[in-house]
Amino acid sequence: MKPIMENWKNFLNEVRSINKKIKIYRAQPAFTNVIRNNDYVTMSRQFAKDHAVTSAIYNDEPFFVVIAFVEKDKIKEADNPGEYRYVGEDIKAMPLNIVDAEGNVRSAAKAHVNEDLHVLSEEIYYVP
Repeated sequence: MKPIMENWKNFLNEVRSINKKIKIYRAQPAFTNVIRNNDYVTMSRQFAKDHAVTSAIYNDEPFFVVIAFVEKDKIKEADNPGEYRYVGEDIKAMPLNIVDAEGNVRSAAKAHVNEDLHVLSEEIYYVP
């Protein structure tokens, strides 16, 4: 009886690991919260935040740091170390941080996006 239970536990663990989703982050202009096919992503929140700061200052516009959970097979390595490509259908991501054009970072959960950044084009999801 014990070997059967052991095999069953091993099988369940295998199934869980196959179906496990991973976190991806992306720095992107604050007018969207959608991650599209072939967009660059990272698995490091700090990497995405640093990129959002430099991009917001350079482009003189607000940027989001967003998060999404995707299957492992939806991520492919990119040429740059620490970066990946998302390969899949467009997905809505959750904004974690907002970076203004001066490079100031703040929580998206505390921001009044429609008033402060005039983000009106898409539905935005907030992290509580």
